Amino acid sequence: MDFLEKLKKELKEIKNKNLYRERVILPEDVIDFSSNDYLGLKDDLETKKAVCENISRLSVGSGASALISGYTQVQKDLEEFIAHFKKTESCLVVGSGYLANTGLLQALATEEDIIFSDQLNHASIIDGVRLSKAKKIIYRHNDMNDLEDKLKKTNCRGAKFIVTDGVFSMEGDIVNYRELKTLADRYRAVIIIDDAHSTGILGGGRGTLFHFGMEPEGNVIQVGTLSKAAGSYGAFICGSKTLIEYLINRMRTQIFSTALSPLQNFVSLVNMKKLSQEAFRREKLFRLTRFLVKKAKDAGIPIRYYGTPILTLIVEEEKKALFVRDYLLKNRLFVQAIRPPTVPKKSSRLRITISYKHTENDINLLLKCLKTALESYHG
Repeated sequence: MDFLEKLKKELKEIKNKNLYRERVILPEDVIDFSSNDYLGLKDDLETKKAVCENISRLSVGSGASALISGYTQVQKDLEEFIAHFKKTESCLVVGSGYLANTGLLQALATEEDIIFSDQLNHASIIDGVRLSKAKKIIYRHNDMNDLEDKLKKTNCRGAKFIVTDGVFSMEGDIVNYRELKTLADRYRAVIIIDDAHSTGILGGGRGTLFHFGMEPEGNVIQVGTLSKAAGSYGAFICGSKTLIEYLINRMRTQIFSTALSPLQNFVSLVNMKKLSQEAFRREKLFRLTRFLVKKAKDAGIPIRYYGTPILTLIVEEEKKALFVRDYLLKNRLFVQAIRPPTVPKKSSRLRITISYKHTENDINLLLKCLKTALESYHG
C-alpha cells in the first residue's frame, strides 16, 4: 500500500466512526453558539476604529523573533499591562496558547522533576508534558484527594509541578483552586494554571485565582490566551521577573518563533483594557447564561452548568451529536459536535458557549430547535 492509499484508508475509517472533521465557513446569518468570544470583543467597533486610527504607525508583521528584532514597544506595553492586571511582577507574550503551554513545560521540567497533571487538561498541556523530560503522573479530574494521595507517595530529586486548567474547556467546570493551592504549599509544588477560559471572565476578569479571592504567590505561574475573551490572538505567561527572564533564554517556542505583529498586539492591548474596565460585558454574559440554564431545565434539556459560560449537553453517541449539530445549522444556529479524541469515548456532546452578543431571543430559538432535534433522533 502506498503512502496516499494509507491516508485514504485511515480517513475512511475516521468517517465510518463518525469522527471525521472538516473546516466550515459559516453563513453570515448564523447565530454562533460555539465561539469562545465570550465578551463580544472580536468584532468590537471601538477596537476597529482604534485600529484604523493607528494603522499607519503599526507594522502588519514583526519580521523576526522577539530575540532578533521582532520585539516592539507595543508588545512591551501589552506585557506590562497584563502583568499589572494579573498582579504579577512580569509577563511574556507569545504566539498562541499552544506555544505557551508546550514551551513553558519543556523549558521548566527536567528529568529530575515530576509533573502532576489533571486528567482533563487541554491538549496543549498534555503535549507539553510529553515534550518535557519530567515524569508524568495523571490525577483524577479535579479530585484533590487523589492528587494528595499521589503527592504523598511520590518523591523526586527535583521540583514538583501541578498543572491544571482554570476553567476546563470541554466541561466548563472550575478547578478547586483553594484546595489545590493548599496541597501545593504543603508538598512544596509549583502550580501552573492555564487561565485560557478564565481570563476576562472569572474574578472580575483577572482569572481563577481572583475568583477564589486569592492572589498570585511565588509558586504560581499563570498562563492565558488573548484569543478568547480578549477577542484577539496570542498568549501570555505571568510570574516572577526571574521566571520570565529564564523563559526568554530557554523557552524554545518563544526563541524560535516569529513574534506576534505590532498590529495584533495593539488589538490585544486595546481589548485587554476594555475587558478590565467594562464589567457590564461580564454581567450580561452571566445573566444570559443563567437565563439559558433555567429555560433548558424548564424544557427538560439536561445541560450541565458549572457557573461559567461553557455549557455541555452530553449525547454520548457521535452520530447523535452530528445529527443535532446539522439540524441546528439548518435553522441558522451553530453548535459544534465535540467527539473523541477531544473528549473521552461515549461522552460526545454539544458544547454551547454564551457570548455578550447573544440575546434572549437567540437562546429561546436555540432551545426550541435543540428540543426538536433531540426528539427527532432515532439512531
